[in-house]
Amino acid sequence: MNRLFYFSVVVLLSFQGCKKDGCNDPKAFNYDPEGTSPEACVWEPVPVEVSFTTSYGDVAVTSGANPTQLTTDEGRSLQIDYFGVYLTEMAFVVDGKAGLLGNGTNDCVEREQDAHLMLESDRTYTGSFLPNADANVTAIRFNVGVDSCRNVGLDPSTKLSGPFAPKSPTMYWSWASGYRFVTIEGMVDASASADGSDLQKFEYHTGMNALLRTVEIPMEELTVEDGKVIVHLNLDFKQVLSNVDFTTELVTHTMDNMPLAMKITENTKEAFTLD
Repeated sequence: MNRLFYFSVVVLLSFQGCKKDGCNDPKAFNYDPEGTSPEACVWEPVPVEVSFTTSYGDVAVTSGANPTQLTTDEGRSLQIDYFGVYLTEMAFVVDGKAGLLGNGTNDCVEREQDAHLMLESDRTYTGSFLPNADANVTAIRFNVGVDSCRNVGLDPSTKLSGPFAPKSPTMYWSWASGYRFVTIEGMVDASASADGSDLQKFEYHTGMNALLRTVEIPMEELTVEDGKVIVHLNLDFKQVLSNVDFTTELVTHTMDNMPLAMKITENTKEAFTLD
């Protein structure tokens, strides 16, 4: 009986030792909540989910059939009926270098895993990230707009699905053979005294290679929830429309009003924050 008891103790200690030697990094494939050893970790791609919210300052924004009724700092009524924003080259910055959140083809025209068209109806980007024990993720980085290779070289009529396929309303300029980077449409009180007497449609469409902008948002250590890395970003339309004169600046299709297109573009670059 003593020999049986001794054997049981040895087995128990061995089991406990294995638990303590398990992988202690939550980003690893074989993460053990009770583990203590980084050497035991196995690294495989981890799913990444980037979810987007929209706001106007502190007010949550929805567009579409029942758009949020907003008020500007000047007291103007404002509503956003439609928005579309292309986000490409989605990446985590690791030790100063961008690692794309997608492992598809290197052919930029065909690559779609790093791209997202942010719409009211599509507020989630999914990709993947291959971490390791020494990786130091410091930021999330992406372009507002479509990189020049795909903007010039990709024909949406060749796509049946995905972010670059034809959309309704369209996000592609056939006359310019390129994509709209940012589209925002809605209604605003354009009266000089902001008294509600002159409700007008506004239409901001930006594009062209020169308006591609890169956003980089600092991040702390990645956290894993339910087996995936989750990042929450917010787009603040109050920042997007900052310094826009609603009495005179109601329309841009980029080339017909480049100063306004540049203003919307620069504002959008600054409007994304970690939520």
